[in-house]
Amino acid sequence: MSSKDEKQKRKALLASVKQKQQHELLAAMPVSLSNLKELFDYLDEQLGEEECDDTLRLTHLFLQSRNLPVANTSEWLATHGGYCDCEVLANVEEKFEKLL
Repeated sequence: MSSKDEKQKRKALLASVKQKQQHELLAAMPVSLSNLKELFDYLDEQLGEEECDDTLRLTHLFLQSRNLPVANTSEWLATHGGYCDCEVLANVEEKFEKLL
């Protein structure tokens, strides 16, 4: 097999692995992608007006106002580096911006 064929096979395998990881990531999300994007937009707007208080206060307000699961979503955000509102934007949004 030529090195060009090997390179194409590796590229296809890598793409397959990335796609599988994205599907697993989406399946584990406690809210929809559209809700997640709305949360990021909400936090961006709110944190432009006030400083982060090192809690998920704004995130909880957003989730409660839309009857979304607060505890599950907070835990999920923490597993992706979102321990407070500004970290949700800095860490979680960065990980998911390609999917939004």
